[in-house]
Amino acid sequence: MANTVIINGDTRKYTIDPEIKRYALIDVGFRQTQRGNYVYDRPLYNDSPYNATCKLKITINEKMDHITMVVTDRNGLQKVNIFKNEQLAEMVKLLDYTLKDMEDHQIIKLA
Repeated sequence: MANTVIINGDTRKYTIDPEIKRYALIDVGFRQTQRGNYVYDRPLYNDSPYNATCKLKITINEKMDHITMVVTDRNGLQKVNIFKNEQLAEMVKLLDYTLKDMEDHQIIKLA
């Protein structure tokens, strides 16, 4: 059974959808690593990706039974809680849109 994850500061729990397909991962922007894992690494931005202060990182293992999700700083080194700062409300909207798109593609689901 797949694990459940919570993004730092969020109240929703996500897990891998049992109907997940490899092509759906590629359709939404995941890339496959040399080890076979699938990685989604995109900036959360509104105007320019070069000005983005945070990015969403999702990793799904090769067997598609383990997921990690985190919002990090621009360098990917520190976890960021975008839910506690009202100035980052646009990033929260973009995050919600991205996660909803992944739910629609049967990649993740609410746990």
